[in-house]
Amino acid sequence: MAPYRADMTFPTTILVVNSAGLALSLFAIVLRFWSQANRRMKYNLSDYMIVASWLFTLGLVVSENFCVTKGGVGQPTAIVTLDQLLFSAKQFVVIGVTGTLAVTLVKISLLDFFISIFGAISHFKPIAYTLMGITACYGLSITVVTLAGCRPFAANWDKFSNPNYQCINTSQFYISQGAIGAFLDIAILLLPLPAIWKLQLKTSKKVAISLLFTIGILICAVSLTRLVYNTRQDYMQTHFTEYAGIVALLGALEANLSIVCACLPMLQSIFVTFGQGIRSKLSFDRSTLKLLKPFSSGSRKPTHGSQKLGSFTDNAKLSTDQNSVEAARYQSQHDRLYPLTALSTSRASLDEDVEGTAPLNEFRTVPEAMSHANTSTARSVASPTRAISNQQSINVTKTWDIRDERERL
Repeated sequence: MAPYRADMTFPTTILVVNSAGLALSLFAIVLRFWSQANRRMKYNLSDYMIVASWLFTLGLVVSENFCVTKGGVGQPTAIVTLDQLLFSAKQFVVIGVTGTLAVTLVKISLLDFFISIFGAISHFKPIAYTLMGITACYGLSITVVTLAGCRPFAANWDKFSNPNYQCINTSQFYISQGAIGAFLDIAILLLPLPAIWKLQLKTSKKVAISLLFTIGILICAVSLTRLVYNTRQDYMQTHFTEYAGIVALLGALEANLSIVCACLPMLQSIFVTFGQGIRSKLSFDRSTLKLLKPFSSGSRKPTHGSQKLGSFTDNAKLSTDQNSVEAARYQSQHDRLYPLTALSTSRASLDEDVEGTAPLNEFRTVPEAMSHANTSTARSVASPTRAISNQQSINVTKTWDIRDERERL
């Protein structure tokens, strides 16, 4: 007796891959129905088939996991008991039926989806419906042969207790099953490509859509791998549990990947919305960085009496500095437009901002009746500079101009 242990590499791999694939396929179906609900789309045959396919996939994964934990699947055949072998053989009858129906239904779902999109293209519907009929017959025939392949029925898993059993040639049956399944996968994969390239779209969009539909090439690879292993009948008879582990892993992988690939075209709106949200977030971040760049330490140049912004409370100083810059800019424009008042304004600013004394009236030789109003305006504009003076900060550019003016006078 060799009970399952978590340190067994291959059996644990089967359990993890099967469970993760089942969760991923369920997530894809949930996103599919959510996308359709957001776009207010009606449910059709493809939606019902994909749900039924997942239910059979659930039965497939549960049966395979039981084979791993209780039937010795994935372990060396030499250490597996007869009871474990009988348990696994019985479970493989269930696995054969559920796996076949799961893959068949997802193929029908995908074909119905193609018909709803490309049905208006000539000759597409007859080909699609023909493939759908072949797929349905394939699934039904494989299911019947799996259940009625041996007489009596118990001989499907216990031939020792039924020595007079009669069974079909299982090796040829498995090879035929794998070959037909691989052919259908490739045919369904290639079916929409000619229709896509007939659409009036840009070449880049045609390539993108083609790549989206050709993701199913992974399923074709899995089907072909199963076909290769089905031809190794000698290995199956001498290493049944190892062979059964590989078949179980590939079977669940094919069913889960088929569901995910069938749901991907329906998730385009979610991908577009998600991409727009990401671009909007990145654009917002770039805009924020551009706004903050002038205040970063790398772009700010220190001036006389400037103080470093070290906390949130320094925002008031930042606002005052900005007002001072605007006031100085306005003052410069005013002086160029009204040169007669520049002298008296500069003198008054020098007296009040630098020396802190009263204005010197002897410098007001300009007609004061003309300049008095302009001087008052200049003082009101320069008031933010006086506010900075209270915080021990000086407008260096303006003071320098005032001192030059004073020296000329």
